[in-house]
Amino acid sequence: MERYIILSRLLDKYERSRHLLKPGTSNRRVMLRVEKKELPEYRYQEAAVRDAFNQAARALEREGFISVEWIKGRPVLSAVILRLDAVGRCYQLTGRVHPREQAERVAEAVQNALAHVETPWITAWRDDVCTRARSTYAIPQFCRKDAGLLPKLLIAMAQYDALRGEPVTMRVFSGRCFQNSKTFEREVREIFLHIAETYHAGLAEACEHTEMGVRDQLAFLGIYARPELYELSGRITLVTPAGTVNVGGAYPYGIAIPSTAVDTITDINLNDVHRVIFLENKTNYDEFLLSESDLSTLAIYHGGFLSPQKRKLFAKIAEALPENAQVFFWADIDLGGFQMFSHLQALFPGLLPLRMDGAAVATHWRSGLPRSKKYLDRLRLALENREYPLFDDAIRKILEYGVTIEQETLLR
Repeated sequence: MERYIILSRLLDKYERSRHLLKPGTSNRRVMLRVEKKELPEYRYQEAAVRDAFNQAARALEREGFISVEWIKGRPVLSAVILRLDAVGRCYQLTGRVHPREQAERVAEAVQNALAHVETPWITAWRDDVCTRARSTYAIPQFCRKDAGLLPKLLIAMAQYDALRGEPVTMRVFSGRCFQNSKTFEREVREIFLHIAETYHAGLAEACEHTEMGVRDQLAFLGIYARPELYELSGRITLVTPAGTVNVGGAYPYGIAIPSTAVDTITDINLNDVHRVIFLENKTNYDEFLLSESDLSTLAIYHGGFLSPQKRKLFAKIAEALPENAQVFFWADIDLGGFQMFSHLQALFPGLLPLRMDGAAVATHWRSGLPRSKKYLDRLRLALENREYPLFDDAIRKILEYGVTIEQETLLR
């Protein structure tokens, strides 16, 4: 046991030294100094412990693994030094895998499993892992903690790429990956989402500025815990192979369409719609239906950043919308609201903000949400770079008062 402790601690230090990546370029010794408590198990005040470690150190020295220094005139170790020409044998004796070998195994597994994937965030992670593994022997932390997780993660990534953007429920996805409907959720989901949030710019942006739970993050990627519901109200007619749905008949309350039904919509009639309003907040949407809506207005609950199926529905609406119809977006007056507007504007080029101007900030700032210096600096940079030109005035007022305005505030 003492032999293993001595060699294992020396190898830990070796792996943190320059000798690992650039052998022969450093004259510094890889050593454990007792006085600096670099071998804490060596409690030399206890005779039995001291003698056991002394005996192990002498044996390792005789076998050519280490060299030993003693405190002058005392049977107490001063330092143990790793012999660099015995590093390979040290790994064999301790049963440890050299970081170079371990890193190459990880890189090879990742490269082989994901060689043909096309999903940008997965390819970015793949390339990053392989580059770091082969240049610095660094591997993801989860690989060190649970060797069995990487193969499962790679299966999930490859299967996700094979979806090519098609939506899937989490249980079905797990079944396709592991022949078990719960394995993904129980064992893989957490690290899968962590990697996606790190390498998927859109998801990272959404998580940074909105409160996205696990289900929302998965939906953003097209994996649904259960079908999303998309609520809308107004004179819109939806045509499917099974028949025609006249949403206006449910005025003013509207209806909810499950995400699974979006692909069945073959035609949309919006001929009697003169205005479309996307409302990000559910309370504001419900209040709008009961107090401000009319049949010529199509009110749509936006509900945060767009998942693939929601984006698909909105794209179909954009395609069917009459040219003279005006389209508005109403959300929180904050960075998340500005970003959601920008994403929606890609589908509706003529999109205009509603009740999201500087005057609204000036009127309601006392009920605003105080923001940190980091947040305000991010907005200041956005203003300087003209990232959200339609909101320049609102951003100036946010910077002036140091607060953002939640959409519900405007209902008071």
